Amino acid sequence: MPEVHPRGQILVFDAILNTFVEGPGLQLPATTIGEPLEEAEKQAGANAVPHEPPEYFQYRSGRNAVGFLLIGIHVYRDNEEACIKQDLAFRLLPSDKIVFGHLGC
Repeated sequence: MPEVHPRGQILVFDAILNTFVEGPGLQLPATTIGEPLEEAEKQAGANAVPHEPPEYFQYRSGRNAVGFLLIGIHVYRDNEEACIKQDLAFRLLPSDKIVFGHLGC
């Protein structure tokens, strides 16, 4: 199942190990990028809706979040990164990692 990282990062700092480790994401069944966006909202309250220009999203980290951040949604697949812009029909593979991240494209 694709793995969603709604907090914008895959690596998190582990104070016990004193290093960065891969953080857990939400395992969500999905075949397109739009499906995990809907499911992430149901499970974690994270919300991403299209914003202008047509490559960014307005991101709210939870149901009670005040305001929003502009983000890009990136898919990591086989050591490659794809910026999907607002293509909610982007086809996903079970091994994909989806990151709601900072603007970088």
